[in-house]
Amino acid sequence: MSSDEGPRIDPPAAWRHRLRSIEAAAFAGIVCSIGWALALRGLLSAPGIGASNREVARYYSEPAHGTAAVLWLQVTVFSTISFLWFVGVVRGRIGEREPKLAGTVFFGGSILLAALLFVGTALLAAPAVQVALGGAAPDPGASSLLRVVADVVLAIFLPRVAMLVMFSTANLAWASGALPRWLVVLTVALGVVELVNVTVATPTVFLLPAWVALVSVVLLVTHPVGAFRPAVPADD
Repeated sequence: MSSDEGPRIDPPAAWRHRLRSIEAAAFAGIVCSIGWALALRGLLSAPGIGASNREVARYYSEPAHGTAAVLWLQVTVFSTISFLWFVGVVRGRIGEREPKLAGTVFFGGSILLAALLFVGTALLAAPAVQVALGGAAPDPGASSLLRVVADVVLAIFLPRVAMLVMFSTANLAWASGALPRWLVVLTVALGVVELVNVTVATPTVFLLPAWVALVSVVLLVTHPVGAFRPAVPADD
């Protein structure tokens, strides 16, 4: 018996295509940027380096702050997973057109950036998590030391690694046409800011998620012709 039905669509293959699409990468980048910004804002609300011993003791004596810190750590984890998915989809879509040096720096810098974010946010949350796990309120001196180390990781190490990711992204985008030229130039400029900035200022921490959000939105809106075009399998 003959059938006039067209070729069947393999559902798993359809889902794999969707997960590898540039829309998925853009969505992952937006989720990542929002999650990072919210988590950093929540964790940085803890007493800073100049807080008095009384302020530190009062803040960490409230169990709700420990619960919130655990929540923000979970948000950081899922946001960073979204970032790595974003990186994977972008590299996969560029494919053979990827400049090897820039691609290696982009991949390695992204992994190192994720690791530094985990370390920095863990240091920020550690005193509050101690309370959430049923421990005593942390010593003010110890919590201040942890905050100093967290600031060093997030405000000195992280921006320089973010600069590597930005510069390599600009190189990849320029070579493949994946991003508009104005965004490539802006990315280089922001990378220079991350490199030369010598202040330990909280607002600079939010530059990275803001840049990821901008790149993701542009990818979602523009769809440059020829960029991220997947290879078409040959007919059997």
